[in-house]
Amino acid sequence: MRRSLFAGIAAGLLAVALPAFSATQMEELAQTLHDNEFSAQVEKLIKNGRSAQALELADLGLERNNRNAQLRFMRAVALETLGRKEESAKELRSLISAYPEIPEPYNNLAVIEAGFGNLEESLRLLTRALQINPDFQLARKNVGDVYLALAIEAYEASAPSFPRNAELQTRLKTLKRITASGL
Repeated sequence: MRRSLFAGIAAGLLAVALPAFSATQMEELAQTLHDNEFSAQVEKLIKNGRSAQALELADLGLERNNRNAQLRFMRAVALETLGRKEESAKELRSLISAYPEIPEPYNNLAVIEAGFGNLEESLRLLTRALQINPDFQLARKNVGDVYLALAIEAYEASAPSFPRNAELQTRLKTLKRITASGL
């Protein structure tokens, strides 16, 4: 959807003005936004390191329109960036239930599940995201990361049985070095 020139200028100013807003001012701001402008503003706040304000604005927007899938997704992202991973996962599961045709919630939930150590569940979610959108490159990259983690798990599980296997130890060290470098 297109925004008017005024809305575009206001959106640019909001990224600068929002850090100083109180809760009351945030509510006043929310009253000036059109329903389709909340998601972009929430995303800008998250990108500017203002996830708590992003969550607050998302909640205000969802009070007006709780069926806004993009805003619900951005709310889940805000929760995740605040370290509230369980809440984010719950929000993403709810979003998947309501909108099973959208691939992004599967991807984000997969990342959270991988962080919890649930690699098989993560892989299942990523596979579903790629079934919905085979061109979803971030999900494809995340599949690779999950396979690397699964490979490390497999090598670590077999290493005690083969303590003198130099090839196994080399592979394990290489994979750990790769993953430590921040894929």
